[in-house]
Amino acid sequence: MSARFTFPPRSTRGAVLGFTWSQIGGVVVGLICAMIGINLLAAGHKWPAFTMFGAAVLLIVLALLRLKGRRITEWLPVIAGALVQKTTRQDRYRGGIFAANGGDLLDLPGAAAGYRWLTAVATDGVTQIGLLHHRAEKTVTAALACTGANFVLADPADQTRRLTDWAQALNILGSEYADSGLVRWSLSTRTVPDTGNRAQRYLATRAVETSSIAYRSLAELTAAAAPTGQRHDTFLVVAFDIARMSGEIDAAGGTDAAVGVVILERLAGIAATVAEAGLTTHGWLSPRRYAAVLRTQWDPADQEAVDLRGGTTAGHAGTPAEAAAAAGVAPGVEPRLAGPLAAETVGWDTYRHDSGLSRTLWVAQMPRQPVGGTWLTPLYTRGSGRRTVTLTAQPVPAALAQLAARRDQVATAGDEVTKRKLRLVRTAREDEEAKAVLQIDREQAAGHVRYRYQLLITVTADSPDELDRHTRAAKRVLSRAGCEAVTLYGEQDQAFAAGALPLGRGLKPLRGWSA
Repeated sequence: MSARFTFPPRSTRGAVLGFTWSQIGGVVVGLICAMIGINLLAAGHKWPAFTMFGAAVLLIVLALLRLKGRRITEWLPVIAGALVQKTTRQDRYRGGIFAANGGDLLDLPGAAAGYRWLTAVATDGVTQIGLLHHRAEKTVTAALACTGANFVLADPADQTRRLTDWAQALNILGSEYADSGLVRWSLSTRTVPDTGNRAQRYLATRAVETSSIAYRSLAELTAAAAPTGQRHDTFLVVAFDIARMSGEIDAAGGTDAAVGVVILERLAGIAATVAEAGLTTHGWLSPRRYAAVLRTQWDPADQEAVDLRGGTTAGHAGTPAEAAAAAGVAPGVEPRLAGPLAAETVGWDTYRHDSGLSRTLWVAQMPRQPVGGTWLTPLYTRGSGRRTVTLTAQPVPAALAQLAARRDQVATAGDEVTKRKLRLVRTAREDEEAKAVLQIDREQAAGHVRYRYQLLITVTADSPDELDRHTRAAKRVLSRAGCEAVTLYGEQDQAFAAGALPLGRGLKPLRGWSA
């Protein structure tokens, strides 16, 4: 039988009987307002009493009501931030010739504006690797181009072996490399139009007998499929904390070149780890290739022109990349042109950027039932729209993970005792949550690394109607897979940077004793 996964339910950490402290606080304040209203009514002050009753009802409703997959208390900071952004006109961005940045700075809107380019040279002395240094967050990011073998058609034994190898790679990333500066990684896969039509190129370069009926039929089939052909670009993005590597960087000279030397040592090991897990690696993106990926996310209409220069894919014999290279055209995009020329938030659920409209979905609830290793396959294969699926993960230190597991067990046991004393019904979902807590503790005891993670899906289209249609299709696929997807209303600009761009963003840093 093939391997199956069971994702833990949404965390109820910091909750009592399934309610968060913000909900409990709202209900308590509402009850206090109701008691004050009763006293005022008894004293003959009708209108002040009615006012307090109205405040009590409002507070209780705000604390308990859910809207679009979130509690009202969770919506308040989002709405406040969006209103401030709208009032101060920070919801739009003008780049290109209108941007104030220059030199090695990367013209991106929002929090991503802090990135600047660092160029490192590989051990061969020729190959350049593009590094993005965020000055405020003190991180360095790199992206590895990957492709995998067909997983769906593999036999169950091969699927289990590959999953085991990938689990081992995740443990290495979360232990060995996390101890040496890796703060988070993300696996980003985008589905884009196959502007080069690989099927036709393969047929043209590999066919031996071109006069047969079979060849003509296959040629007609590939030509008809050209307008709807799609390809999948996969990138493993890693982000390092410079502060954790300050000693090594200072020993190497303390310059940008020293940062590159220290990072390259880790990148070589990560690439080898990923290759051992069964993925085919195509090298860490150079500055121009990295910029090409970013540029085509901001400007989908530029995809064909960039592909003709061999911007985002490795060149092969007979490809447009070779033809462009022969003509003296450098592949990729100039690094300083990686950002958008214009971007703005449209309404609460749409982000307009250059030639595209995007909407990002957050998978707030993973499948509650065991799923197979191919549970996300329909998200890539069904539908013809342009979409990007990004899984961002942050390894939790072992000591902090143990404390978190112990705290979750104590909270679960406390809720069970309280419900037994109050004679409250224990639901099946609460039983599953308790089992998930025990499962996580057993996995940590077996040596597995605990991760914080999030899954974002960004859908991009040319028109609002097309965007709505592709969004509904993505939500249907996720629903059939047992996921609960939520549109990130009021946060689409930040969501696009986290979900569509291979920058490894989106997870808040760990603070205190939370995990």
